[in-house]
Amino acid sequence: MFFLISGAAASGKSTMARLLKEQLHNVECHDYDERTAATAFDRCRILEDEWIREALAAQSEGKDFLLSTHSPLGELLAAPSAVCLDGISCCLLDCHDFERVRRYRGRPGLEDWPLSQGTLSWASWMRLLASDPQWEQHVIVNSSQPGFEWKRWTNWAGGDKRWRIGIIDSTDRAKEETLALLLDWIIRVKDKESALSAKTRWWSEDNR
Repeated sequence: MFFLISGAAASGKSTMARLLKEQLHNVECHDYDERTAATAFDRCRILEDEWIREALAAQSEGKDFLLSTHSPLGELLAAPSAVCLDGISCCLLDCHDFERVRRYRGRPGLEDWPLSQGTLSWASWMRLLASDPQWEQHVIVNSSQPGFEWKRWTNWAGGDKRWRIGIIDSTDRAKEETLALLLDWIIRVKDKESALSAKTRWWSEDNR
């Protein structure tokens, strides 16, 4: 299973990836910030060339893979090698804008990524996309991204069984409580048959 923990800046992704790594012993846990992606184009390239490749290597060893990232589910599904994954599940880690600003201002070393309205707009867009795959798709759909097949999911409607994204709000929660909710989500989706697996051929027009 490829567990995608998606979210905007300061939602707690990096902290959760580190804590989950301590708890999940048969899951390779990574945070996207282990790599440097200056643009959305780079983010997609690294997702395909490095993260999915590592996930497939873990899959061949019988291990699950977890990635915390700014990438929404749509970027993962469009990646060329996503069709080779045994299962995909996505959760959006979110927080209130007031809390996001407070956290962001308390974090050092972010001079290259200054806080702006764009930071909050990205978070709002991810929140809406999580419930509706039709929402403002142009934000990420890039026809010039080599090999990416956006049409695998861009015709899906809200309520499609393949677009089931858990949402965890970390606003008023201690990190231990957020961690417990993520662990519960992982256990629940692990016990269910994924609608996004090579076996289900989720990218096929016949699978609705």
